[in-house]
Amino acid sequence: MEVKPLVALDFAATGIRAMAAELLEDKSIRILSDEHRKVDGIKNGIIGQASGTAFNVAAVLKELQNSAGLHEPIRDMSAAVGGRGMKVVPFSIQQRFRKRTEITSELIDKMAHACEEDFKKPGIAVYDVIPLRYRVDGREMEKPEGQKANEIVGEYHLVTGSEQIKIQLQKCMERIYHTEIDLMPVAAEAFSRAVTSEEERAEGCAVINFGHSSTTLAIYRDDILQQLMVVPLGGQHITHDIEETGISEASAEKLKCLKGVCMKQLIEKPVNIKIPNRDPEKLPVVLTDQFLALIIEARLDEMMEPLFMELKSRQRALPHGIILTGGGSKLGKLQEYIEVRTDIYTRYGDHSGWLSADSDPRYAAPEYSQLVGTLLLASSSIAEELEQLRKKEEAGEGKKKQPRRRFLRDSITQGIFRFFEDDTDLQQPKA
Repeated sequence: MEVKPLVALDFAATGIRAMAAELLEDKSIRILSDEHRKVDGIKNGIIGQASGTAFNVAAVLKELQNSAGLHEPIRDMSAAVGGRGMKVVPFSIQQRFRKRTEITSELIDKMAHACEEDFKKPGIAVYDVIPLRYRVDGREMEKPEGQKANEIVGEYHLVTGSEQIKIQLQKCMERIYHTEIDLMPVAAEAFSRAVTSEEERAEGCAVINFGHSSTTLAIYRDDILQQLMVVPLGGQHITHDIEETGISEASAEKLKCLKGVCMKQLIEKPVNIKIPNRDPEKLPVVLTDQFLALIIEARLDEMMEPLFMELKSRQRALPHGIILTGGGSKLGKLQEYIEVRTDIYTRYGDHSGWLSADSDPRYAAPEYSQLVGTLLLASSSIAEELEQLRKKEEAGEGKKKQPRRRFLRDSITQGIFRFFEDDTDLQQPKA
């Protein structure tokens, strides 16, 4: 069987980035190439102009095909979704039977899918359904398959967000001939998979992704996403604050990256920095690195306040502390700043262990963690589907494709309630 390369897309305020990779036998990923196109109008995870974005997606995929040396056009890919307002919502589904009935994996799948249908709020979509636990005739268990019962209650975490993220992405992809997104994981799950271990997610950790226009907090326990917060402030807002001193945006970004420090108190010996004025007719701007740190610290305090409140309330449940990733995490002394503000052990995330030895070292940079995580989730999904197919073929059930429990798509929800016959009663338990 020919193994197709894995392709991941990232739709961000900075534009569209596409990456192609191969999964090797040792489970590492060989990055073949990546391409980037600046696109205006992507804000808070929502594509503004579907037609224009579709043109750029098609163009960047063609460029990726050429730079990665792929013989066939790219038809299938994965794209993580994220944006302002995404959060975790607890939800329950109750299933009653008129007689004792065996709990099957098909029933468990249909209950998870029914969550998306039952959770209906104007303008809000469900992007992931995460099973937590089940109560079978009052007995709590994680895997109820094979049990016989009169009642089962499933408890879930739903990852919800603006419906426009999904609608606009679908409109965009519909305009690209013979191209489809096979997997649409939540962005937080993608970058967290890249920089944390299963043990860390099981025992408790927090991941903060510092992006261009937003900052995302994902908290894990029992290998389950327990909390998700997205603050609509990111690295570009710090750059704009520095720009207010009278320098150009390009100079402000360069100054932030080269001399920026997150706290004034972390600077031991102040120095003066001369930067060209935005107005060439005026004298250069002279700043001290301490004043620059004050600008950065003030904006960071605003960005991080809601995240710090959440982290402090869960501090005892985070034995593995805080992991930092994203392009904005390269800001000087960020680790020290967060440890001072939270009193929680903090480290920088590292996804280089997933990359093959012959991958370009630049792909180990934190700005690539979400794309690498998306590729990892795609490879896991493919492996899971192949295993399900193998089991069905061994059981003589042919090649019928199993529904996925995670990363739901609109097509999954069609016809859900045809499964529940007259002897069942599906409802959301009353609080």
